[in-house]
Amino acid sequence: MPQQIHLFTASDPDSPATSPECVRTMERLAEEVLPAKAASGNYPVRFDHCFKRIAYDMAVGAKWDAEVARPFYEHASREQVRRAVDVLRKMARDPARAAEYNRRSLRYRTAGA
Repeated sequence: MPQQIHLFTASDPDSPATSPECVRTMERLAEEVLPAKAASGNYPVRFDHCFKRIAYDMAVGAKWDAEVARPFYEHASREQVRRAVDVLRKMARDPARAAEYNRRSLRYRTAGA
């Protein structure tokens, strides 16, 4: 059984999310797990930076870098980071969800153009 990862111990959901464990979780999902799954051809994107874009946009509810300074994991709120990890996990379980999130992310980007 995979070990459960507890992402945060602090009670302030708006403080910057600097948990090294959380950052490792996001990196592992976006840089390893999802690109490996995308090799099957069932995902709308295949590169790690695309999965990060989708997760960050969904976590923020807008084009992420218009709302949060770079890098995301240093400047996003704890709640935004939690949402990004949740989105990455959902995409890893369901390619159709990844396609839905990608469409929404692209709409956020064209709406701000």
